[in-house]
Amino acid sequence: MNNLAPIIVFCYNRPWHIEQTLEALSRNELADQSVLYIYCDGPKVDASDEMQQRIAEVRQVVRKRQWCKEVHIVEAEQNKGLANSIIDGVSDVINKYGKVFVLEDDLVSSPYMLRYVNKALNFYENYAGVFSISVNRPPLSKMQIPEDYPYDVFASLRSFSTGWGTWKDRWNKIDWSMGDFDQCKGDQYIIRALNRKGEDFASMMQMQEDGLIDSWAVRFCFAHFKHHAVAILPCKSYVTNIGFDGTGTHSGTVLNVYENDLSQSIANPRMLDIVYEDDRIINAFYSSYYPKARPIWQKAINFIARKFGKKAPFVIKKKVYA
Repeated sequence: MNNLAPIIVFCYNRPWHIEQTLEALSRNELADQSVLYIYCDGPKVDASDEMQQRIAEVRQVVRKRQWCKEVHIVEAEQNKGLANSIIDGVSDVINKYGKVFVLEDDLVSSPYMLRYVNKALNFYENYAGVFSISVNRPPLSKMQIPEDYPYDVFASLRSFSTGWGTWKDRWNKIDWSMGDFDQCKGDQYIIRALNRKGEDFASMMQMQEDGLIDSWAVRFCFAHFKHHAVAILPCKSYVTNIGFDGTGTHSGTVLNVYENDLSQSIANPRMLDIVYEDDRIINAFYSSYYPKARPIWQKAINFIARKFGKKAPFVIKKKVYA
């Protein structure tokens, strides 16, 4: 496979996590042919001695060995934060190479991940309606793919930020100030359209504008909406998240929910050559982000079904398409 996308890994203060991520990455097919950039964020002004030690340990880990064919390490002297680190780092690399693939420090990957990433980036490069590709998707327990769906990827209205790739021409269209959001938030029809990505999305946009969160991913996802574009997600995930153990700056403790069986990842995925919204998948995706809880009796039946190795019958809470 020619013209491989450069890989960018962002890390901060979790030495064990970044080592697991890099070890798995190094075992990927095509890793020995790929260029890797590792961005290490710096300490905050008031960082404790313990925190500074952990940051130093991360930098020792990333220099431990040659993870890919070519490795570039960028160490920030001061803390930039995840959002600024990603925006600045991706901009630097994508303007040089024309495309990128991005990982964070808590994603253990399937050996087929880079093969899938490069195939998808090459396949969808000239599809103007595709703004990004991802190596992950909502948990299987929350969202199921129809058994008769004939592809190994699907079009999603919401981008997925845990392992993703994009192209220079899409990335450089993003307005990181979200200037157009003021025009959107007063229109109930636009807000309803925004929330087809999930009932939480418009509220997250408002939180970003109010400075309550600092999320590059929310702004990236808004750019998909603004440019009438979709993300391509895999039916079977190529990463499992090991970061929801209370150690991350932006993640709490949610054990097991985001663990994926990487033995299920597809070596040669079937691409969606005509990009369309499958109403069953859009409904299932939207439902996985619908905040209203299911009735206890539905939860009980779902639990019993999974206990016996069956699919949960009550997955969709609310639909976009009737």
